[in-house]
Amino acid sequence: MSVEPFEWAVKLCNLKEEEATDSSAIKTLPSPPGYGVVEVGKNQHESQGNKATEAIRMKELNNLLAQKAMSIAMQPAKSIPMNMIMSYMSGTSLQIIPIMAALMLLSGPLKAIFSIRAAFKPVLGNKEIQSQVNSAMFLYIVFQGALMYIGIRKLNAMGLIPNTKSDWLTWELPVDYNIGRKVFAF
Repeated sequence: MSVEPFEWAVKLCNLKEEEATDSSAIKTLPSPPGYGVVEVGKNQHESQGNKATEAIRMKELNNLLAQKAMSIAMQPAKSIPMNMIMSYMSGTSLQIIPIMAALMLLSGPLKAIFSIRAAFKPVLGNKEIQSQVNSAMFLYIVFQGALMYIGIRKLNAMGLIPNTKSDWLTWELPVDYNIGRKVFAF
């Protein structure tokens, strides 16, 4: 019993077989998406065509970078509904878990705002889309501010933010209502 190798294996190992293979079938197959055959032209007309395709590619690249900047800016917006629900569900009792969750809603966005350059590093440096990146950065800061607002509201609901007069009674001066009044004794 002899085992015959597959035809493709024989052609793979045989260099003479490769030279004899018709390469026209390979040339008729379309290139995968995003990969095109670029032939270097020798005359001026083909050179201008290459410049036009290069300009189209740069425009597409700039559009992709602008989309990437907007997707980075929308990341905090995606977590706003979840944080609102979690804030509501954890209640207003003074326990360590709700307090830490509210403090994390304050500290996380602050850290993100201070490291905004690191978040947008993949899209920075392109002068053509700088205005779009700046507007995406502004949106990023707005959405981080919304997350901080949720944390502040949670802390206020728990009574941890001193915003009533009773929170500041220590610094109130005592009022004596008897000063300036004449007291008559009978």
